[in-house]
Amino acid sequence: MTEKNVDSVKTDSERSDFRKNAPNKNDPWKENLVEKELPLEEIAEKLLDQAEDSAWGFEIYYHKRPDGDAIGSAYALALGLASLGACVKVIGNEPVPEMYRYQTEAAERILYAGNTRRILRIAVDTATSQRLGKYATVGIDYVLDHHVTNTISAEGHMPSPYRYVEPEAASCAEIIFKLLKIMRVPISKQIADFLYMGLVTDVSCFRSMSTTPASLEAAAELALCGADIVNIGRHHYMRKTPGQIGMEKEVYDRLVFSEDNEVVGSYVTALDYAHHSITDPELGDFMNTVDQICKPDKSIAHAHVLVRELRPGICRVSVTSRLPVNAARICGKLGGGGHDNAAGAELEGNPKDILEEVMRLCRQEVEENL
Repeated sequence: MTEKNVDSVKTDSERSDFRKNAPNKNDPWKENLVEKELPLEEIAEKLLDQAEDSAWGFEIYYHKRPDGDAIGSAYALALGLASLGACVKVIGNEPVPEMYRYQTEAAERILYAGNTRRILRIAVDTATSQRLGKYATVGIDYVLDHHVTNTISAEGHMPSPYRYVEPEAASCAEIIFKLLKIMRVPISKQIADFLYMGLVTDVSCFRSMSTTPASLEAAAELALCGADIVNIGRHHYMRKTPGQIGMEKEVYDRLVFSEDNEVVGSYVTALDYAHHSITDPELGDFMNTVDQICKPDKSIAHAHVLVRELRPGICRVSVTSRLPVNAARICGKLGGGGHDNAAGAELEGNPKDILEEVMRLCRQEVEENL
């Protein structure tokens, strides 16, 4: 067990009351926080005890601009806790994107927020507090994640008393699946569908370099639990709207290669979103548009970059890489983070200029590590 000591630790009820009565929302309780990386079995035991205590309710948070893994992990865990009789609410910086509502609308009819006296807050698939957007200062009790930049030793990780971060996991959904099984929660078809959606979207339909044998084993097990593996895969990877196709064309028209073809990049602008009448969440796993581009000899480039201008002057950078080129290290220089082979950051500026700078950093990483 690893501890990051910051004076004394408060009990669950003391911390909850302290937050509730604090004069501001800037997490003053963090000054007395002791962070613990716990085995998943201990996390399961604590959650079981609290789910069976009617005084406690749960709020499960997903990161801003949520992807399938964030939504799938949050709702699968919520349904699992609800099946134990707990009051649970799923919360995000913005509403669930339309492309995931085919599952979440039915789940919301089951979940019950209740009127509990004390709340436990759980963040899933969220590497930093800033990724919670307007909820960045709520004070998270449990972190369940798979980003290497969210390990307790990493600068800028999300603080919480209880945390389980498994960077080897290809998706947070795989962690939630293991957690629910340890808790002996029956994996219903509905829970299996959420978990499979989270898994399949985070490994890009088993095409990303993060895919592991454990990912395939989890997918097979979820299929046996009733997950609709065919239609979920087709919904996210074989159906494209005119808006999505239009945005892909913009990416292809602006493709840029480094001199040695080891770095490939492109960008889209806020005007592109308006022109094609599409929002960023509706793009889904859009990084694949660039990530699939190979070098002229059909070998794989060592780094791919996509810059999306979400609103004028505000851009989201996504980087995928092939080791030893490290995407997390590249994005760390930009104030971001993620996984060794897939990471991101947010920057202000012109998307074309930002692409040029990120590609320069990628090229530097290539030179230093190849």
